[in-house]
Amino acid sequence: MKQVVVLVFLLTSFIVKSQTVNTLSNSEIDNSKINNVTLSDIKKTLGKQPKVESLLGASTSFEDNGFYYYYKFNGLKLDFSTAGKSKPYVESFVVLTNEVNFTIKGITITVGDPISKLGTVNFSTGRNGDKSILFAECESCDVFINIEFDQATNIITKINYFDMS
Repeated sequence: MKQVVVLVFLLTSFIVKSQTVNTLSNSEIDNSKINNVTLSDIKKTLGKQPKVESLLGASTSFEDNGFYYYYKFNGLKLDFSTAGKSKPYVESFVVLTNEVNFTIKGITITVGDPISKLGTVNFSTGRNGDKSILFAECESCDVFINIEFDQATNIITKINYFDMS
């Protein structure tokens, strides 16, 4: 019996230590915000340029190649895809500068902020060994938010959203 308890304890320890995702529900992801506009509201535009720009302002460039809608704003890239879906969906966005803020779990951050603004978080280690902060509904989920930061200064350098479903 003692060996079973030790085995369960060790397995639990390995599982807890291996978790690198900071858990967010789908609702929390949809309620994250770019410049105070929810991701849910951006998704509802279905990539239609007038609707997207009414929420986020005039884009600096827009491209429609029939499968993707690519938007660039000052400090933000936003992509909609129709690949494999009946309606366009937000495939990704990238916050590149402090001209754009991003709110997650009620905390507003931007490029240039210290990661400490996010409070206590789990770190994910990438293939190159760099750490980032990953938010998703689960470890293997296809929709996630990744926050990259300078490894020496702990300053946020990029905020990404991906929907790979």
